[in-house]
Amino acid sequence: MLNILVFAAVIGFVAATAALCARGRVMVDQRVFAGLVSLAVTVILFSLIGWVAAAFVVAPRHLTWVFLGAFAVLFALRLYRELRSPATID
Repeated sequence: MLNILVFAAVIGFVAATAALCARGRVMVDQRVFAGLVSLAVTVILFSLIGWVAAAFVVAPRHLTWVFLGAFAVLFALRLYRELRSPATID
């Protein structure tokens, strides 16, 4: 199970690096940047939360992973919507 969490952290690191490279070189679409950043933040954050849940929670593992996965999807969608909307200049 720790291999899956390490793999998730690597995916998050790659997505964060891709977002920074894409944003620094050329003006990419805001949706692409928002998608990469939300993927990176969500995967890294929830791999850490998953590691803690697997180590310390005494609930059934399937229930823990279902709850954690559902919460991660909701978090990623909310973060994507926040980052996708253009900033208003007053």
